[in-house]
Amino acid sequence: MYDVIVAGAGPGGSTAAAFMAQAGLRVLAIDKSTFPRDKICGDAISGKSVDVLRRLDLIDRIQQVEQVGSWGVTFSGPYGDEVAIPFTKELNKPVAPGFVCAREVYDNVLFQKAVESGAEVWQEASVQKLLFEGERVVGVEVKRGKTVETVRAPLVIGADGAYSVVLRSLGMEQLDEQHYCAGVRAYYEGVTGFNDLNHVELHFLDEAIPGYFWIFPMANGRANVGVGMLSASLKKKGVKLKELMEVCVQHPKFRDRFKHARPITPIKGWGLPLGSKPRTMAGNGWMLVGDAASLIDPFTGEGIGNAMISGEKAADWACRAKQAGDYSATFLKGYEKDVLDYLQGELRLSHTMQRLINWKWLLNTVIRKASRSPELADAISCMFDDESQRRKLVSPMFYLRVLTA
Repeated sequence: MYDVIVAGAGPGGSTAAAFMAQAGLRVLAIDKSTFPRDKICGDAISGKSVDVLRRLDLIDRIQQVEQVGSWGVTFSGPYGDEVAIPFTKELNKPVAPGFVCAREVYDNVLFQKAVESGAEVWQEASVQKLLFEGERVVGVEVKRGKTVETVRAPLVIGADGAYSVVLRSLGMEQLDEQHYCAGVRAYYEGVTGFNDLNHVELHFLDEAIPGYFWIFPMANGRANVGVGMLSASLKKKGVKLKELMEVCVQHPKFRDRFKHARPITPIKGWGLPLGSKPRTMAGNGWMLVGDAASLIDPFTGEGIGNAMISGEKAADWACRAKQAGDYSATFLKGYEKDVLDYLQGELRLSHTMQRLINWKWLLNTVIRKASRSPELADAISCMFDDESQRRKLVSPMFYLRVLTA
């Protein structure tokens, strides 16, 4: 008998497991893989993730593993204009405001933290379905090797990603093309032309609108290269992402940068349930975190930070539930409210910004003028981390001032 079962040990699940184990809960984390393992992703670690890493006392460890600190972002627009914007003006900080770290490395750091904190983990074990007593979740059925076991706990946390078994057992909708993004990624070596401060790059190429092409610098001369687009747009336009990826790599703007580069992995794809339509996150004996809760940023596609934030909050509410002896939907809805109070304003703004990508002339004008206006550049540089600044980016008056500047 455990206090909590966590299905999935990615960033959200491992974060939740680590915090709960540190608080003295008996935690079982179950994952179908063996760590370290790869996860298809852009590999960018935002400032939001860095905040949680600090609370887990993992900053030193992240700095010791294979990664690069990123100090800014470079945008380019559909008509060729480009702007490079630092995340901070304090470039002498001991810790970078963001990182690029392969998920095979990053997720293992979090996974090992959960183990060290006292969580029990089952690897190469897959949750088959939830166990119910009436309408209450009371455990899971798990396949380990050739055997199937039942494991019981008063609380189950679904952290098993975009294709969540927990969601399926709850009978919840998994795919809405208007709120779902598809992406493809490959690792390259030999890509040139990166900013000296390891800026992550988001390129809104005409061919990729309403999505974007990204190039992220990585350790040891590698690069994470990919493209993503809303699933509804892919279907409407008949776009094949792997073909679009080749178009972007061979684009006149990037051809020279990839002249001597070569892919060192195949192009692989994955799905991203966007936070423009968050799912119900809690019920009788269960909570959802990260991608399972549909918390990926609709504009940037970044999901690690929101997964870790929701994992931390799930751990807090698991402790409250045990103390109160109450695992009801009424009580656990406090977790959902807590997450949405923290994230929903930001997710709504990002959804608005996602839709603005369709206005190519406006997008390009903002990027072009940002390259000439320090005030505008400062506002954009804050958009990943500072909601009060991001509100400016979806205000009609903001764009009126931009267009008349």
